[in-house]
Amino acid sequence: MFLQAGESIISGACSEKCTCQASGGLVCEPHSCPEKEICALQDGVRGCVKQEGRCTLLPGARLTSFDGASGGDLHSGAYELASLCNDSAPSWFRVVVDVRACSDGAVMAGTTAYIFFQDAFIAVKRNKETWVNGRPVPLPAKISDAVSVHKSQGGVAVVQASGLQVLFSPSGEVLLRVGESLANKLCASCGNFNGDVSDDLRLPSGGVAGNITEVINAWKARDFSGCDAEHNGVMVHDKDTQMQPQYKEKYYRRFVP
Repeated sequence: MFLQAGESIISGACSEKCTCQASGGLVCEPHSCPEKEICALQDGVRGCVKQEGRCTLLPGARLTSFDGASGGDLHSGAYELASLCNDSAPSWFRVVVDVRACSDGAVMAGTTAYIFFQDAFIAVKRNKETWVNGRPVPLPAKISDAVSVHKSQGGVAVVQASGLQVLFSPSGEVLLRVGESLANKLCASCGNFNGDVSDDLRLPSGGVAGNITEVINAWKARDFSGCDAEHNGVMVHDKDTQMQPQYKEKYYRRFVP
């Protein structure tokens, strides 16, 4: 490998960093990766890279954000877990999960995952039934050059080339995995994936919540609703929410000839 003056190379374990000097020699010094970064190859170059982000919604409606904030005490409803903040980007996505207890004595868990892209709308049920643009599809399915759906780990995985993977389990568990390229570009309940857990309590309004449950409730999907009503100027949401028929119609007409 040829290095120009000022360029550096990291050892195989990222434990040493050697910099090429103008005189032609190498000066090496101890090196380590910062917290929450790992030693790995990226674009063929060894270095410290941000770890993969993971956000989980477990049965019992307990959420852990990409940066590690956790909690949850949710009512039945549809909640926005993650989206690309730039909604005009070609790789935009939005993940909404309907949470409810489906029988007496059952715990709150995800029942349906809705994943929106610029050119597709995917719904995945706990029984692995998968619908794309209003039509049931067998798996695996290639939705576009960037989006695919397949069975994985006993559940269904929706994958986008931008670095997003949504894994929905028959137990109702939802796992979102995002790559380093999406760091600090995300919105909604799972946080912005910037490595700083302290700002995961930031509300959409800009205020700061007292706990993660308040954050999740603030990201309740407003386009999925039941019997909302206004009381003394404040919107009161029905605990049992469903996707509004006009919203389904809007998306189905958008994608179905």
